[in-house]
Order: sequence, then C-alpha cells, then structure tokens
Amino acid sequence: MLGRTILTLLRCATVTGLLLGVALIFPAGAAAEISIHGGKEAYRDGISSLLETHWSADQLADINLAITVGSAGLAAYCEQDDQTPVLAVYLYESRFAELSARCRQPVAAIFADAPLRYLYRTAEALFPGSRAAMLVSGDPAGEPHPEKPSLTLLSVPKEGVAKGLGRLIDEARWDVFLLPVDSSVYQATDYRLSLESLFRHRKPAIVSIRSLLSQGAVAAAYYTPAQLEEAVIRSINHLLEHGELVGERPDSVSVGINKTVLRNLYGRVLTAEELRALEAEVNGG
Repeated sequence: MLGRTILTLLRCATVTGLLLGVALIFPAGAAAEISIHGGKEAYRDGISSLLETHWSADQLADINLAITVGSAGLAAYCEQDDQTPVLAVYLYESRFAELSARCRQPVAAIFADAPLRYLYRTAEALFPGSRAAMLVSGDPAGEPHPEKPSLTLLSVPKEGVAKGLGRLIDEARWDVFLLPVDSSVYQATDYRLSLESLFRHRKPAIVSIRSLLSQGAVAAAYYTPAQLEEAVIRSINHLLEHGELVGERPDSVSVGINKTVLRNLYGRVLTAEELRALEAEVNGG
C-alpha cells in the first residue's frame, strides 16, 4: 500500500491528469492567464478556489503564470511551454533541480516536504541527547558538513537500502533515523521496507511527510494543506507587489506522532498539551 502511496505522491498525476489544466482567464487590461496543470483534480480545484477567494479578476488581470502540481505536472508542462513562468507546488525538493533544469522559463517551487533541520529538531525534542543518522547518496566525507555534530551521515548500502539498512543498524552507533523524501537515495518501496526494518530494530524514525507516519515512523515534521496554501498566497502576493516570482516554504511545520509506536516501543505517551509544546520547540529551534 505504501508503495502505491509513494508512487502516487512522487508522480502526483495520472496520464490524464497531466493533460488537464484549469485555466482562469482575466480579460481586464492586458490579456493574461493563470493556468493550473497536472496532479489530482482535487488539488487543481483547491488552487483554483484559492485564487478566486483571495484575489479579484482585476488584481490578477496582468498576471501570466502557470501553476503546476507535482513533479510530473512540472515536467509535462515544461515540455509544452517554454515561456510562461511557473509556480511549482506539491513536489519534493530532491526532484526539483533535475526537473527545473529542463524548463527554459523561470520556475519557483513551494516544496511539499519539510527541510532536514525540522526532522533533526523533532529528534532532539523527542529523544534528548540521542545521536541521529541518515542516508546520503554520495560519500559522506564529501557531503556538506551536517548542521549538527551529532548527525551521522551514512552511505547507501552497496546491497541496497532494503537489504543493507539492518546491517547499518547493527554496525553504527546512533539512536534515531531521519528519513526525508530523497529520490537519490530511496525508491518507492524503500520507504516501507526501511520503516519496517527500523521498527524491528527498535530505532525511531522521523519523516518529512505525514503519509509515512502510519507506516511505522514515530514522528513526522510535515506541512499541512493549509500551510502549503498560505505559502502559495504569499508567493502570488509577492508577484503582485514586486513583479517577482518566488517560491518559499511555509514558515513553520506541524508535528505528528504515531502514538502506538511511541507507547509500545519507547514507553511514552504525549498529551495534547505536550505535543503542542513539542511542536513549538521544533519550530522555535
């Protein structure tokens, strides 16, 4: 089930969905158009409703912009248009550099996955004094220095993530595993298999999207749909006020806990008040 979920998230569109676009045309003043491409219909409808709710036709009359949903939506749109600026939403950061390099027009992105620093702060808040680890696609010695000295970088096992993670758990001296969405490290099924292996070895996993929380991760630092929508609003407001297209993540993350995993494996229960305090600590770090 997780494999299907991750594949759906990474592709973020069916073939039909890639070809569909919701166009909002504003005839006032110079001809301009905001069009929405790719992804699920519910996502496109949500963005369309967002535009209609927050701005009038006159306000958007001079804006020429394409909004793409998901990685596949961005790739498909750039194949058919090389001039219209693009605001890319609901895609993961690890795919962006590769995809945007294929686009000739300016592309700004609002990523759907939380940055590594929030995963690390969540690990510190939940398991104070623990040492965190994560996989990197290259040689750890050649990677940028971790933002925290207690973050251990591990090479992807030669035998693959699914087979090699158990060995790394036995060999390494670390306590918490950070599992960001990273297409250079993980294939779709690797997320489920990694979480299963970590669960068996009683190693807590911190993830960057909420959909992995129910698969065995102990916690997720993630963005809600409302937080992502707020980021879209800020981006379009900036375009209207300054004539510059920018994409910025939401200002904060939400923190979710798998209460069953936390209780059964680590003997801890968080009240709603404690969870709010933990979330504030993660965002204030």
